[in-house]
Amino acid sequence: MARYLLDTDAIIDYLTGVQTSVSFIRNLHRQGDLLCVCDVVIAEVYAGLRPQDRGKAQPLLNAFYFLPTGPEAAQQAGEWRYAYTRQGVAISTTDVLIAATAQAQGATLVTGNIEDYPMNEVSVLPLPRVKQ
Repeated sequence: MARYLLDTDAIIDYLTGVQTSVSFIRNLHRQGDLLCVCDVVIAEVYAGLRPQDRGKAQPLLNAFYFLPTGPEAAQQAGEWRYAYTRQGVAISTTDVLIAATAQAQGATLVTGNIEDYPMNEVSVLPLPRVKQ
């Protein structure tokens, strides 16, 4: 059974009914894979969620397995951000935290924003709506 950490955009796609993403995520679940979220993803979802949509989002988020970030992943995130910034690559703190959580927890990151995750150490699975 594989572990998949769903990025914020994957959750938003699911909530807004982007059919290719919904089908893709459901297929991972049907295969018996473990679908996960982390604290940063939950925070990002709620940061953009209108109060009237929370009733739809909460049951969905509760259905996923929770992967904690942890101090080691937080340190790795900081180190990646430091290194990439010095290479002229801007990566948000939230994205490096999500990536480091995926790496620390042995999960593949499912995202439509593959360009936000240039780390070779992180396995990334693009949502089908992404042109490769």
